[in-house]
Amino acid sequence: MQRVSMWLVSVVVGLTIVGGWQIWTSGQQPAAEKGKEAAAANRLDFEVVQSFDAKYEGDTPGHIGRAGGLATRRPHVALGDAIYRGEEKVGMVTGLTWNRTNGSLDIEFDPAEQVRICVGDAVWMMLDGRVPARASDSKSGK
Repeated sequence: MQRVSMWLVSVVVGLTIVGGWQIWTSGQQPAAEKGKEAAAANRLDFEVVQSFDAKYEGDTPGHIGRAGGLATRRPHVALGDAIYRGEEKVGMVTGLTWNRTNGSLDIEFDPAEQVRICVGDAVWMMLDGRVPARASDSKSGK
């Protein structure tokens, strides 16, 4: 009987240690990770669906991307906002069409100098028009 109670106490102590360790290691996330999650939630990823040489005389080449899933989100974007591929700025918004009924946004943008953009490329922009932290660091030479 005494062996069983000693074994039971050992199991309870072991489970308490393991449980405490699990709770301790899954505590609060570092502030940097929270910032990344907030930035990702504010990011609009989309694909380039059309490229054109020039629509009008004197016009420059451009691209059109389409993003969906905006039925519950409200974009706050404007002409001149930056378009990124990875961490690199690859263009600037020149036209926007928001289709509230379908929850989609058509984004027309001009490419940056010496940047090759293909139909099917995955690009992104900030939904609130802010400059991402890493992009602003690269502008200041950090």
